[in-house]
Amino acid sequence: MRVTWATDQGSAERGNEDFVAAAAGAVVVLDGCGLPLGTDLGCVHGTAWYARSLGTRLLARMLDGIGPSAGPPVGPPEGAHTPGERPLVARLAGAIADVAASHRATCDLRAPTTPAATVLALRLRGGDLVDYLVLADSTVLLEGRDGVREITGGHHYAAADPAAAEAAITGTVPVDDLRRVFLMTDGATRLADLFGVTDWAGLAALAADPGPAALIERTREVERTDPSAVRWPRGKVHDDATVAVCTFPRHSRRPPT
Repeated sequence: MRVTWATDQGSAERGNEDFVAAAAGAVVVLDGCGLPLGTDLGCVHGTAWYARSLGTRLLARMLDGIGPSAGPPVGPPEGAHTPGERPLVARLAGAIADVAASHRATCDLRAPTTPAATVLALRLRGGDLVDYLVLADSTVLLEGRDGVREITGGHHYAAADPAAAEAAITGTVPVDDLRRVFLMTDGATRLADLFGVTDWAGLAALAADPGPAALIERTREVERTDPSAVRWPRGKVHDDATVAVCTFPRHSRRPPT
């Protein structure tokens, strides 16, 4: 699996609260929930820190046990989840618990504005299966023989409670059924779901060629035509935008038996 990505902050007033990282056979994309500047998060670290911390911990947990002969997966704290039927859910729950434990002593995790994020995760398992996870309003596009299929994960976010992971949409697809998978934060899906200048298939085609950076730049061009958010009402004129493209070259697949 080959992964390419691009990310861009939406405003100079705040850092990029998206996060993307990849390693051999796995990728994560998170969108930190950006509240109005000056909001008391009850946390001394901030939203960008939370997205980065959760993303790195989730990626590490996903890499453990990724190979066909690896040992048992790392699960969440005892009693929280069973890491059997939906292993990426268990790994996300464990990562959420890890981050909560890392700043519980300094921050008020009970605050309703405690840092939170959407989560996308994908891994190649055993060479022939692809697992994916979607939590909240970021999007996964699966491109296969029958075109492009969109998956968006609802209204539950990762924050301080590991149980939020149970709300994730998950699935497993044979790698031979896939050409590419696209992971996008909502700042990168605007051309299709907000502006309506293309559909999901067109969005995927733009992300594939010229590529993720070109998709984000095209989004910025359209945003700049509506600087007051009148034509397309939206909370942020420019939002953080991240796109990761996972490609599954045919030569890397197992020969048919």
